[in-house]
Amino acid sequence: MTGTSTVGGGVRDVFATAQECFLRKDLEGFAELFAEDGVHELPFAPPGVPGYLKGRERIKQYLTSIEDAPLEIREFVDLTVHDTADPDVILAEYTARGIVTRGKQPYEMRYVQLLRVENGRIAVWRDYWSPLDGMRALGVLGMISTVIRSRLHRAQSRRQKR
Repeated sequence: MTGTSTVGGGVRDVFATAQECFLRKDLEGFAELFAEDGVHELPFAPPGVPGYLKGRERIKQYLTSIEDAPLEIREFVDLTVHDTADPDVILAEYTARGIVTRGKQPYEMRYVQLLRVENGRIAVWRDYWSPLDGMRALGVLGMISTVIRSRLHRAQSRRQKR
């Protein structure tokens, strides 16, 4: 069973488009998939990374602040998508494989995500990624510098709005 939303496609179509955005490292394009009041949740976010973002613009601010993270996803493997009783909700499990751009070493990161689509846009994207996998890929210093860049970008965005 696929989702019934029509504006941007069903839930599986929106998920496929999101994965295409990740492969292109088009995080702004991913943010545009969200409803105006959509929610991006990161329940296992490490300190310094927001665990709850509401609103397309806020999500876009956060995602564009991490666009220069030194991870490049090359492929998604072991993808399993689970339909739910709600046709606009899926659960997806997969592994992202790619490289750490500094040094070109390979990495893998497992994801479990809940996706709710309403009117063809992401209403909820709950992303259960492992910060431990992030630290394995980037190293502790790389993870810390990514968090710091994210916080600096958010502070600059807030100052510009004033």
